[in-house]
Amino acid sequence: MQKVLICDPDDLFRCNLRSVLELKGLCIQEASRPGEAVKYILKERFDAIVFNLQSNDINGTQIFSVIKTIDYKLPVIVVTDNNEPLSSVSSIIHESFRLFQKPVDRNEIEEAILEAVRVKANDK
Repeated sequence: MQKVLICDPDDLFRCNLRSVLELKGLCIQEASRPGEAVKYILKERFDAIVFNLQSNDINGTQIFSVIKTIDYKLPVIVVTDNNEPLSSVSSIIHESFRLFQKPVDRNEIEEAILEAVRVKANDK
């Protein structure tokens, strides 16, 4: 079964996304903080990650770099809570799979995650 990690401080966002993706047959792991997400990535293999760049406790772009160092081919779908161009540039520089700004269209992010999982499966 394919596994997706959702890292976002918003409990409702994670819960809603989890519900939709589990209906699609994916196994979901949740993290509310980037440091927690890194611990999961070090212990488990994921097929994709949804990652919110905004974090109160750590620099999201630094954690993004750490994630890509751990698994360079891991598709990372970046979610951002603001419209700052820097967020877009940072995620592109760090090779995100896709970038979304909140509020996120549920169908669009679902499609992106399913595509990311397919891409990861083809890289094996």
